[in-house]
Amino acid sequence: MQGRWLWLGILCSVCSLAQRTEPEVYSPLGKAYFARPDSTGVIAKADKALLDGGEKADLLLAAARARDQFLRFADSIPLYTRGLQAFPDDVRFPRFRGHRMISIRRFDAALVDLKTAAELSPASFDVSYHLLRGDYNHSAREYTRCLALGDKPKPEFLRGMPEGWRSCYALDDDSRVALTDWTYRALRRAGKHQEAKQLLDRITESMAVKENTSYFKALLFYKGVRTEEQALGSPQNANAISTIGYGVAVFHRLEGRTERACELLQRIVNEENWSAFGLIGAETDLSRGLCAPVKK
Repeated sequence: MQGRWLWLGILCSVCSLAQRTEPEVYSPLGKAYFARPDSTGVIAKADKALLDGGEKADLLLAAARARDQFLRFADSIPLYTRGLQAFPDDVRFPRFRGHRMISIRRFDAALVDLKTAAELSPASFDVSYHLLRGDYNHSAREYTRCLALGDKPKPEFLRGMPEGWRSCYALDDDSRVALTDWTYRALRRAGKHQEAKQLLDRITESMAVKENTSYFKALLFYKGVRTEEQALGSPQNANAISTIGYGVAVFHRLEGRTERACELLQRIVNEENWSAFGLIGAETDLSRGLCAPVKK
């Protein structure tokens, strides 16, 4: 009973913030970002399941993930922290808390969590997002290591790998294009341009890509078989602007087309999807002064 009341106290302290008006985060460019309201009762349903079911990893994770749906990261991060304390060997908690630390622009804290996740589940490529911190050599090594395992069959047992998670082994085309895009950009930004170019040899228009089409279009653009217009698609496609657009902007900058890169970066940070990693990357680059101001 004491544990139940402890959880009730924790969850009620979170619920008391449900109507708060303060921002979830201020971006490096000084812009305030806010959570969305949960008008569907998803959070309340997850909280009830947690209270009824007790302190179980799956239920705790579900309560945190429910808050993530509505960009309520100030509420979800304490729940991930509770999970880390209660279940230190469960890779899901450092992985998702690390991603949420990126969402609130705490990159050094994210790196600590993602390194922990990588140690718990070294065959997963969902845990490393070091590009935002600027450690491009480390990112390139991490992604290259994972990509090199892609042609090998998946072992019967993978340490720390939750069911349903993607591994570095036996990559399908969807996973390969995602990992290749991360690796390409890390290598380019680390100055290893020839190694990056060689990655594009395995990217062909006939690949069976169903989900990661944004990464696929970006890679085809890098390779020169898609124009920028073909890669970005409709100007109203916000997802393309934040995901493909960031890759295209990085490419332009590395090719010396700084003004065009800056135009795209400025366009990306004006989008509303403030939790998208492409937008976070764009605002991080701009805040570091990596681009000259766009001329009006």
